[in-house]
Amino acid sequence: MLRWFCLVACLYMFFSAVAFADPVTLRARVEASGPAVTMGDIFNGAPANVAGRAVAPAPPPGQISNISMAVIAASASAAGLDFTPPAGVTQVQVIRPGGMRATLPPAGGRQSIANAAIRRGETVTLIYAAPGISLSMRARALEDGAVGDSISFLNVASNRQIDAVVTGAGQATASP
Repeated sequence: MLRWFCLVACLYMFFSAVAFADPVTLRARVEASGPAVTMGDIFNGAPANVAGRAVAPAPPPGQISNISMAVIAASASAAGLDFTPPAGVTQVQVIRPGGMRATLPPAGGRQSIANAAIRRGETVTLIYAAPGISLSMRARALEDGAVGDSISFLNVASNRQIDAVVTGAGQATASP
């Protein structure tokens, strides 16, 4: 009789915990508002008691970083949230606004040289990211670019030209 009671009590606790988990979804745009990326920054529907929980350090103001889906899923599970990672998504890009002034581009369509995160001729780390693979290489900038600009680079190893998006000082990302 005692075993039966213990079994029923354990099943009740297990299923009640699952039934009361708060369902959440990923935000379309993850934007860190402080020095840490929080559950509220990542998830729609995060309850107030976990929304302020830090998941990872935020990128510096005006920069972009990535958080792996494994870290996000583990954080959601530890907080008791009902979250299923989307199929094929291995990481989430985090943006932290600030650090730059909003300006209108000059008539030529380019940002002012004063706002450039990468200068022409500068050697930078270029990351080529595709599903399931991420390669980094050294490349030389062929033009100035601010964060978010798509500019041309020269792969110093292969001497091939690559178009990539500036993600920060000395950093850019290319994709297929």
